[in-house]
Amino acid sequence: MIKSKHFFCLIMFLLPGGLFACSCANEGVINNFQRSEFVAKAKIIKITPDSANSEYHDAVIEIINLYKGEQLSKIKIMSSLNTSCGFLPDENSTWIIFASTWQGVLSFGFCSGSMQVDRHFDPVMYPNGAKNWGNTVKLREGAIAFLSDHEIFNPNPSLIRPHSSEIGSFKGYKNENSFAVFQVDVNADFSIAKIKQLKKFENKTLNKLVFNSMKKNLKLSGRRGKPLAKPTRLILFCYYYEQNGSQQSFLSFFDV
Repeated sequence: MIKSKHFFCLIMFLLPGGLFACSCANEGVINNFQRSEFVAKAKIIKITPDSANSEYHDAVIEIINLYKGEQLSKIKIMSSLNTSCGFLPDENSTWIIFASTWQGVLSFGFCSGSMQVDRHFDPVMYPNGAKNWGNTVKLREGAIAFLSDHEIFNPNPSLIRPHSSEIGSFKGYKNENSFAVFQVDVNADFSIAKIKQLKKFENKTLNKLVFNSMKKNLKLSGRRGKPLAKPTRLILFCYYYEQNGSQQSFLSFFDV
């Protein structure tokens, strides 16, 4: 079966040029990690066109941290330069790469969720850009490192969506770490059988509020509104976002 992100890009390739801008669904870092066969922080050393397929480029990479899959020194880039989904990183740039196999080729591209770690921001136009992006990369890389270290390669097999009317109201707390992690055992009707905390917030008061709120107010749902075929387990991250200017610190289930 063609994976959804690649299928969407394929449709874009077949449409008349310029008719639509390329767009990708925001799956979130946990789902990106789950669906990918290879995840690593790596420096792109050299890029050359694929002589056999113009939709791809070949990249020589130097792995800094391997989070999922096998050690590689080369990987394909789904560049598709003649489409609105054109994507070609710079040589000597550093990325967190999410790659999966499509039509027998392990590659990453515009819609893979990959992130340039050393992204440049104009300090005049975006004075807080580098700091904010650095915090985003640190949070997302921390999440995939946690999954990798604990060998949790399928954290949300049923693609369950979490909801809480209270989590977003916990604002203004000081906290040193970026996320807490919960193991949620889920019944087929999406009711919660058990919640266990795998990683705590450093702020004990905040952690207690969040854990109690999870036990009382957490709601779960599926993408199609149908019950699960069988009970399952969900690894749920609750992210902490520090104060930014006049915006108070806050919590979210989504890596924004």
